Amino acid sequence: MANRVVGIDFGQGVIRGAEVEEPGTPRSRVSRFGAVPVPAEAIVSGEVRDPQEVASALRQLWSKAGFRTKRVVLGIGNSRVLARDLAVPARPLAQIREGLRFQVADMLPMPAENAVLDYYPVMHGTDEQGAPVFHGLLIAALKDVVLGNERAAHVAGLEVVAVDMIPFALIRMLSDQSTAETSAFVDVGATTTVIAVATGGIPEFVRIVPMGGEDATRSLMELGQLSREQAEQIKRTIGLLTEGVDPKYRPVVELMVARSSELMASIRDTLAYFADTRQRQVARILLTGGGARVGGLAQMVQGWTRIPASIDATLEDPDFTVATALALSSGGPSAGRRAEAFSAPRVAAPVAAARTSPEEPGPFTAPPGEGLAPLAEAAPGDPPVAEPVPAAAPGGSRSKKEKKEKKDSIWTRPLGGRK
Repeated sequence: MANRVVGIDFGQGVIRGAEVEEPGTPRSRVSRFGAVPVPAEAIVSGEVRDPQEVASALRQLWSKAGFRTKRVVLGIGNSRVLARDLAVPARPLAQIREGLRFQVADMLPMPAENAVLDYYPVMHGTDEQGAPVFHGLLIAALKDVVLGNERAAHVAGLEVVAVDMIPFALIRMLSDQSTAETSAFVDVGATTTVIAVATGGIPEFVRIVPMGGEDATRSLMELGQLSREQAEQIKRTIGLLTEGVDPKYRPVVELMVARSSELMASIRDTLAYFADTRQRQVARILLTGGGARVGGLAQMVQGWTRIPASIDATLEDPDFTVATALALSSGGPSAGRRAEAFSAPRVAAPVAAARTSPEEPGPFTAPPGEGLAPLAEAAPGDPPVAEPVPAAAPGGSRSKKEKKEKKDSIWTRPLGGRK
């Protein structure tokens, strides 16, 4: 019997699932996709607010898609997730995890007992006294959010085998481990955009921006008194490019460009911050997620960042990228760790090579000895707190309340800054 698992992506008004056979092996294969709608208030920014409603939708999803397993991987990646650089004494990874809640209490915006914590070592180093240390990423999420999403899956009769960080899952699925090139993976959702940077498949930098394509959708609905379906159709068919557009649609395009400018500025400033702190430029940007369907998005991102940008073509439907990434990387020793800690990030071959590449390495286990390519240590510096929109970019006015809600918090600042 084939080993199967389903990756679950809790989206805005929709739940998506992707079933993968033999995950985490060269034989991995995506066998089924499916999506079902849910009331907008049932899931907010990836957080399950109504477990019963979501459980009912999950049952419908299993019936509609014909998934043949109840083993699932849930993704975490919204503004309630914190990601920070952290150096710790070199010791076995299990011991590092056990001591996190005592070591990082003063770095968290909530009591440590209310957080789910994990640690991902990136490189070896030494402290000021010459003692060996690991430089890596501290990951923290509100425990209530993680357990709330798990609860809905359990009510639906599903077995949660892992809870994974969406940025890490995307890196495992999309990065090219054979090159030292630094790439940015930008997943644009309705209300959340995940920005992850990796070099040679090793995560270096994560930022989660609390905005997405929903701003443009709502603006179109208000402007033209449209339904959500009509507004989404206009976004995808007309797009963000004014060149050659029918004059009667120009106001629509200009409105979408204006509403997208804040997100563009966040992407630009985040990657500029990475370049400043790491002393290394991002070579390319790969766009995924439902927001990637908007016509002209790649051109707009490239224009703002001056970095080559393209839409990921791994899947025909980019809406299912996150669900597929979660399922594909679920195999191996890290599976089954559930909500006590996230699945250990693992470096994997890209999906296109999954059937012919050698077995991917398992989770990093300290001390690793040789074989972990050291990456440039982050330079100290404070992350940007606000994303100014260039004067040249068209933009609509926003209320003071909206600006306050969009401002970065401790949860959404990029890695690499001081506490």
